[in-house]
Amino acid sequence: MVLDELNEFLSRQGHNFKMVLVRRSGFSVFSNLTAQYVSIYTRLLGASFVQLGLIGSVGGLVNAVISYPFGWLIDRYSSRKILMATLVAQVLVPLTYFLARDWTWVSVAMALSTFAYFCTDGVENVIIANSLKDEDRATGFTSITAISTIPAILVPIVAGGLLARMGGLQAANIKSLFLIQFLGLAAVAFYVGASLREMPIFRGGKQSPFEELRSVLSGSPYLKRWVFIDTLSSSSFAVMSQYIMVYAVEEGGADPLILGAMVSASALVSIVSAIPIGALADSIGRIRTIMILRPLFHGSTLLLLFAPDPRLLVFAWLLRGTFQPSLGVLAAYRNELVPESERGKWMGIRELFRGIFRIPAPILGGILYSRVSPQAPFLFHMFVDVFIRIPLLLTMPRTFKRPTHAVN
Repeated sequence: MVLDELNEFLSRQGHNFKMVLVRRSGFSVFSNLTAQYVSIYTRLLGASFVQLGLIGSVGGLVNAVISYPFGWLIDRYSSRKILMATLVAQVLVPLTYFLARDWTWVSVAMALSTFAYFCTDGVENVIIANSLKDEDRATGFTSITAISTIPAILVPIVAGGLLARMGGLQAANIKSLFLIQFLGLAAVAFYVGASLREMPIFRGGKQSPFEELRSVLSGSPYLKRWVFIDTLSSSSFAVMSQYIMVYAVEEGGADPLILGAMVSASALVSIVSAIPIGALADSIGRIRTIMILRPLFHGSTLLLLFAPDPRLLVFAWLLRGTFQPSLGVLAAYRNELVPESERGKWMGIRELFRGIFRIPAPILGGILYSRVSPQAPFLFHMFVDVFIRIPLLLTMPRTFKRPTHAVN
């Protein structure tokens, strides 16, 4: 039933939507070899908890600098050429990690990674949003997330097994995974870059980027509120995100196989739940769907912090499996807040503010982790989300309305 619906949905989508799906799925195969080991690798190269946070701040700085100009470019120049350039940068990320000799090299890799992944996802999200009808948009975002997550069921376990056979969590062993990742990403990027078709270009008016920034934000009284909500969410998540897998290993006792099983468990639930979650969001509304899912994420965090046995971390990540589909719902929602011709600029505006406030967030996380408690960054994020972000989300308007259903 679900497979039939998915096949029918994909059959009516355009070529570039399918190319984005190929890109994300292919990159998912090779990115999941190393994703859970980046922070651990950085620690093995000698970084302290605060230095680990400092590296995360580099990502926020790069995001703040490039986000709005990049979003402005998306609305004016070839999406195909922009995406091809960002894919080249993305391929270079694992090569930079492979060449790292100490933790300071990782800051270079992080800067390149932030640029590459932000720009690639940014232009792809605009392509996806512009390719889908209103009634398909949440389903489209969650479906592409589900399909591209399929490799994450098996690949992390394979990576964990490889590390175990090579001798465990050692820097030299993780370097080998980065080299495999580099070669795989290069092959996928070459194929997708050669296959993409040109997209329509919205040339816009003669306003400067700053004039257009004011114009977009003045388009709806809710846009400024969404920027604040989005920024709050991103920065509070950045307080803890650098330390999730470090905590699982150093405090929770997880080994490479447990880490791999955690990611695989999350991927499995993400795949199974993505299409139903998208359909639910297209039925009852985006915000209501997020309200239903959010307790599962926080439950997974509490299990991470207080599980008496590391094997329970796998169950925690089963609960966390709905997190990626929920991001697809939010991606659909935020793109519906502005007209199609302004989605590039809108993406740049929100990422500009997110980037600015993500600069100090990982450093704050490192201070909380090392000087207050290892649990402190996680509890900080939970407090901000439950008592500030969620109440504000409930004040946001509906963006898509079916005739027979109430929505957010």
